[in-house]
Amino acid sequence: MLEVGTGSGLSARYMSEAKHVSLCTFDEGKEHEEVISLLKDAPEVDYRCGNVLSLLRSRVEGQSCPDIVHIAFTPYYKEAFDMLLPYATSRTCFFIARLMQLKKNVNGGSKVVADSRTGVTFDLYDVGLVFFDKKG
Repeated sequence: MLEVGTGSGLSARYMSEAKHVSLCTFDEGKEHEEVISLLKDAPEVDYRCGNVLSLLRSRVEGQSCPDIVHIAFTPYYKEAFDMLLPYATSRTCFFIARLMQLKKNVNGGSKVVADSRTGVTFDLYDVGLVFFDKKG
C-alpha cells in the first residue's frame, strides 16, 4: 500500500490496522510530531517527509505499483495520479480523497474518471475509488 499526503496520519493508521502489510506514506515538508506519535506502534508504516513528488518518483521507478494507493487531499493529487498511472495493473485500486470536489475543477477529478486507462470508478462523495480492471 502507498499513501500520498499523510495529513494527520489517521488514514495511515487505519490502513495499517486493517491489513498488516507494508505501507509507505509520504508527506510534504517536515515530520509532524503528532503523526509520529500516532504511527509509533505501527512498525509496518514507513513515514517519509520531503518533496512528495521526488519521494514518489524514487518509490515507483523500476517497481510495480502497489495494489492499493491512497491519494489524500493534497495539492499534488494530479501529479501523483499521472506518475502512478503507468504502473497501475488490473489489480490496482486508487482511493482519491474528495474526488467529487476535484470534479468541479476543470483539470480535476473528471479527467481522472474520463481517462481511458482507468476502468470502473465510484464516487463515494468523500473518496473516489478508481479500478483499472477493464474485463467488466
